Amino acid sequence: MSRFSAVCAAAIMAFAGAVSPVSAEDLTIGVKAEISAADPHVLFGPNRNIGGQVYEPLFATDNSQNPMPGLVESWSAVEPTLYEFKLREGVLFHDGSTLTAEDVKFSFERALTLDAPRTFKTYLKNVDTVEVVDDLTFQIRTKAPTAILINNLTTFGIVSKASAMNADENAFAAGEVAGTGPYRWVSYTPGDSVVLEGHDDYWGGAPNFDQVTYKFLKNESTRVAALLSGDVQVIDEVPPNLVKRLEDDEAIEVTAATSYMLNYVGLDQHREVSPYVTGLNGEEIPNPFLDVRVRTAMSHLLNRELISERIMDGLSTPAGQFVPEGMVGHVEGLEPVAYDVGRAKELLAEAGYPDGFKLTIHCTNDRYMNDGKVCEAMGQLLSAGGIPTEVQTLPRSVYFKRASSGGVNGEPEFSFYMVGFGAANGVADAALTALVMTYDKAAKTGANNRARYSNADVDRLANEAAAEIDEARRLELLEEATRIAIDEVGVLPIHHLSAVWATRDGLVIEPRTDLFTRAQNVSRPGN
Repeated sequence: MSRFSAVCAAAIMAFAGAVSPVSAEDLTIGVKAEISAADPHVLFGPNRNIGGQVYEPLFATDNSQNPMPGLVESWSAVEPTLYEFKLREGVLFHDGSTLTAEDVKFSFERALTLDAPRTFKTYLKNVDTVEVVDDLTFQIRTKAPTAILINNLTTFGIVSKASAMNADENAFAAGEVAGTGPYRWVSYTPGDSVVLEGHDDYWGGAPNFDQVTYKFLKNESTRVAALLSGDVQVIDEVPPNLVKRLEDDEAIEVTAATSYMLNYVGLDQHREVSPYVTGLNGEEIPNPFLDVRVRTAMSHLLNRELISERIMDGLSTPAGQFVPEGMVGHVEGLEPVAYDVGRAKELLAEAGYPDGFKLTIHCTNDRYMNDGKVCEAMGQLLSAGGIPTEVQTLPRSVYFKRASSGGVNGEPEFSFYMVGFGAANGVADAALTALVMTYDKAAKTGANNRARYSNADVDRLANEAAAEIDEARRLELLEEATRIAIDEVGVLPIHHLSAVWATRDGLVIEPRTDLFTRAQNVSRPGN
């Protein structure tokens, strides 16, 4: 039995204590980002935020994304590639049926085969088979030994096979399939809200609130105004320029913490001619981003300190790698690339672009904190550095489809784009696998690698790290892969966002590194 199993009892008690009811009341939360669907097997941060309270993963996580017992009560390694898991007895789905290993197997198979733009295949790519032993026991055979299987099992939700086997994608998207979480799905009104209600038979105890409503308020001022007026009691992603205003209000509590969310830039490395890069007179030119010197120059032109201090009002940390300090796989001493216009111009000249080129950059304007403003700032910095730049910001409902498949023959469309990534399993392996491993749909690598960066050494090292049980050696492999990918500007890290919430009516919130605003993290001191 693993050390994880040995600490199960203490962790279960801690988890149960965390979900004790506040009182019989309702909660309304204003969030910036809208979900795309209720489907627990479609990978999208806002979906996991809200839907994770309905469809639980096999393992829960604490507020720092460390795995802890959930639907699985204990586990052991039978062989280097065979793991056995025991489910918690008596867990009830929202439809009244009891959780069994058959539900787990069904959920795995759907998560592994679902055809959608964003899925959990990156996290499950090493799973070979899932077999039922008995009602409460199942086994997972992996393709190779893996050090992060448990981390990966914290990511996707388990559904009731009975309620799901005849459900179509529309039923999944509407939340008509049963889960086991502390809340059950009531309604989803696109563009407006999601309503959840408490699951009184939840295995961890009665939930904190009877009903939870999430209102989608993408406009920063509207979200803050809703909190001040009392229309909502909690908001996420408090805009940096309004933090002081809320801190000065005695009825408001502001809570901030470092998060796992990385905003990074991708540069087109898969086309000979890139659609949003031209010569200074608008003429077609070879794609400059195929040259690492140009990619490095672009990094030198982006003043991360200025963006963090002025655009974000200090509510972000300039980034030079995939995960922030404190997360598994953070590389000590790997600092952000320095702002250096002179060096950038030297590199551009060496690469054959002494006078620069014209560029259009693309970003969301409603997905990440200050995303549109950061994009405008990057455009100004690039223009000031000799790259005349036009900025286009788009709603995420349009942006992500174009970014992933809006180009010719379904290729990624943009030449220079900013997007976010948070390691759903809490370790740097996820970023390597999704962002810089070679795009390979069959191998389930490079799912977010829209730039199509590719390096065989990065692929090899990342695969070796995933299979390495010795933690010290695993970290060495992760560091080597990270340094290669960053040196070659496979992606261009900008900053790690801070997570900022505000509450009223005497409520407080426990911050999470994954930025999730879960009802179970909201409480009233003394209750």
